[in-house]
Amino acid sequence: MKVSHIHRTHLALAAALAAIVVLPVRAQAQQSTSAEPAPVQATRGGLHFALGVGSGSVGVTCPGCQTDFFEDRLAGLSGFVQLGGFLNPQLALTAEFMAWMRNDDVADRRVAAWGAAFLGYPSPTSGFFIKGGLGGIRAIAEDNQFLLQTDAWMATTGIGYDIPVGDKVGMTAYANYVRSFGAGTWLNGYSSDFVATPNLLQFGAALTVH
Repeated sequence: MKVSHIHRTHLALAAALAAIVVLPVRAQAQQSTSAEPAPVQATRGGLHFALGVGSGSVGVTCPGCQTDFFEDRLAGLSGFVQLGGFLNPQLALTAEFMAWMRNDDVADRRVAAWGAAFLGYPSPTSGFFIKGGLGGIRAIAEDNQFLLQTDAWMATTGIGYDIPVGDKVGMTAYANYVRSFGAGTWLNGYSSDFVATPNLLQFGAALTVH
């Protein structure tokens, strides 16, 4: 009887120790499974909004121009704003406004572009996207005597990468290129014989909500 009692006691202790070891491990495994991050695609949908600020470089091709308003590529402050929505987790359609400016002793220069753009995400689980769009562009350079203005159509391409920082909020690194075509140029309000065709390269960081 005494041996049997000791044997039962040892079995009970072994079972208790097994429970102490196994149950926490099982609970931790369940917790790890439930804490796995949701795929990126789960956070993409509905409204899309982005506000970006960074640097930009503007150049102009202008055969026959006799002005140094856009003689070389010039760096300046640049940014954009987008507002639209997702058609599906891998494709968004958005209205977009982009701007660039630089004021110095030579002239005050401004570029504004607007239009519609598609954002395409090749992978449903990655933040990388490719952008393409069409719209219009206006470039202005002026000093105390002259005002040079160009209006044109534009095409824009770009790439970026969304980095989630919340359920619907992220930071986006981006690079955009805008090229104009079909331009018309005015000097002091009069149509000009020469045509100044601007292009814009911009890059920076954006706050994104979607």
